[in-house]
Amino acid sequence: MTRRTESGSAAVEMVMVAPVMLLLIATVVAAGRIVSTKTSLESVAREAARVASMSSSPVSAELAARLRADEVAEQLGLDKQLLRLEIQAGHFERGSSVTAQASYDMRLGDLPAFGLLPGSFEISAKQFDIAERYGSR
Repeated sequence: MTRRTESGSAAVEMVMVAPVMLLLIATVVAAGRIVSTKTSLESVAREAARVASMSSSPVSAELAARLRADEVAEQLGLDKQLLRLEIQAGHFERGSSVTAQASYDMRLGDLPAFGLLPGSFEISAKQFDIAERYGSR
């Protein structure tokens, strides 16, 4: 009976398993980034809607919301160049709703995913708030 050597089999197994493991790690990191960015974007939209609802006019609401959104985005590590904010103040009467919709271009191109993950995609968050009774017209 001859004995076969199995030298090199570990290297072959590693070559077969390594790409799968790398893709799995890249997917987990991408999922973490997406969840973190979505949570940050919801905070930006919430703060923008809150500040807009406390303003006295639609023009001041939009300006205050944009300034606050940029401030919160910077604190949370979001790139302000990739952030878009839309404020809908409607008639801006007492008790009316103010809507802030924030969108962010999420980039994943720096992850080693063999081209299987998208390079970038858009994440958005929407927040409603009620215009303050004594702050609006």
